[in-house]
Amino acid sequence: MTDAADALWELLRLMRASFAAGAYHGSAIAAEAARVVAELPDRPVVLAKPLVASAHPVAAEVPEAARLAGRAWDAALSPLAAVLPWRYGYAPRLDAPGLERRMAWAELVGPDAPIRSDRVGFGLTFIGRDTFYLPHRHPAVELYAVVAGSADWTLGEETTRRRPEDFVLHPANAVHAMRAGSEPILAIYSWTGDIVTATAFT
Repeated sequence: MTDAADALWELLRLMRASFAAGAYHGSAIAAEAARVVAELPDRPVVLAKPLVASAHPVAAEVPEAARLAGRAWDAALSPLAAVLPWRYGYAPRLDAPGLERRMAWAELVGPDAPIRSDRVGFGLTFIGRDTFYLPHRHPAVELYAVVAGSADWTLGEETTRRRPEDFVLHPANAVHAMRAGSEPILAIYSWTGDIVTATAFT
């Protein structure tokens, strides 16, 4: 394996361990976390696609969030931040100018990810400080594990302050949104169920 592949595996191990902590949360979160962890590789695998330099501007900001998350995250994520597959998939919106430059996600396991899976999507979401990720929905069941950044997360009509080590479960097609304040958000996410149909703003 290449050095980059080895480094990606170490990051994935950290993410997998962090996600496994969902077992100590409510029953719905524990069940979804266990479902996801069971689908993740438990040993190094050959990458389905190589890691290449990312053109997305959040790649330069992610190390700050990794440092906020602590030494283990800084060591595992910061060296890889610039070559993870960061992307933003929405069309521009007049009511959210520049959003496409302030947030992105990097899928590490999934149908079109460096580690291929047709059963689960698993990666990282980054939202820059003072950024509102507008209400959106998708048919996939989504579970987040917050790694860095205290922020407001909205599910339906309810908004809750979420902090590092919190888990957030979004049922299929549930409308949800996130608002970062003075700190950037870094979170692990998973998708199960329909992991192919794209997210859409509401």
